Amino acid sequence: MNEIRQKKLDNLKKWLGDNWGYPEGQISINETDNEKKLSDKELKKVCLQYAKENFQGHKFPNKNTGNDISVSRDGLDEFESKTKSREQSISIKKLDELLQRSRKITEKADAEKRRDIKGFTYYECPIEVNSMHYNANVTTRETTGEKGKINSKYYGHHLKDRKEKK
Repeated sequence: MNEIRQKKLDNLKKWLGDNWGYPEGQISINETDNEKKLSDKELKKVCLQYAKENFQGHKFPNKNTGNDISVSRDGLDEFESKTKSREQSISIKKLDELLQRSRKITEKADAEKRRDIKGFTYYECPIEVNSMHYNANVTTRETTGEKGKINSKYYGHHLKDRKEKK
């Protein structure tokens, strides 16, 4: 990281505090030595299997909204189909923390006006992957459940380099 960028980052940290304004600070993850030996395709498969075994079928309370966000096979399949980078693949191993610690940014109604889908909610959370800083943009799909109850389901996430954000 160049000196000017590091100074700006340090000033931002001072201004926001150590936790960047998010519960419990920034999430970090790095590839293990074994993961570094894998091809991109193999890494994606391993990380997705980890997510299926550890997160699928579970609910995670979002600290910003108080809503539970459930993780289903549909959301993990959506993530799998859109994942293009090693960092993206690795980030799924921190899905529980992303769902719990992200901040709600906005929500939108379902443009297709499907009967069982109310809309989509968008969240953001800082994450460090392989020593690179990103914002994880998390999407949940809001569906109508039994007795009209709204259920939030993980619908995927992508990483955006913080320097791209203006």
